[in-house]
Amino acid sequence: MAKKELQEHKPNRVLEILRTEYPFERILLGVLGAFVIVLGVYLLEGSVLEIRLTTWWIFNTALKRTIFSIFIILVGTIAFFMAVWPFFVPSIAEMRKVSWPNKKTIFNHSARVFGFIIIISLFFVLIDFGLSPFFDWINGLGQ
Repeated sequence: MAKKELQEHKPNRVLEILRTEYPFERILLGVLGAFVIVLGVYLLEGSVLEIRLTTWWIFNTALKRTIFSIFIILVGTIAFFMAVWPFFVPSIAEMRKVSWPNKKTIFNHSARVFGFIIIISLFFVLIDFGLSPFFDWINGLGQ
C-alpha cells in the first residue's frame, strides 16, 4: 500500500521537463518569431518572396495568399511576444511600487532639462563661432 502511494505522488519526468524553463528556448523562440515576421512581410509584399504553388486550394487567389501572409505574421508576432513577455513580468511588478511624481514636479524637471539643453547648445554655438576662424586658417595653410 505504501509503495502504491509513493508511485502516485512521484512526479512525472516528462511533466518536469515541460515545466522547466530554459533561457535558451526563450531566445530561440524570439529569434524564430522575428524571422517568421520578416518572412510573412516578404510574402505579403511579394517582390522578394512569392508563393508559386497557386494550384493548391489555399493559395489559388490573391486574397487567400494575403490572408496566409497575415496569418504567418501573426504567428511570428505571437511567438516573439511569448519569448519577450517573461522579461517584462518583473518590471510590471516593480512599476507598481514606483511613487510617480505629480504634474508640478514633472513640469519643473522638464523645464530644467530643456533649459540645460539650451545652455549647452548655446555654449557649443559660441565655441563654433570662436574657433571657426582658427580652423579656416588651418585649412588655408594646407592648400
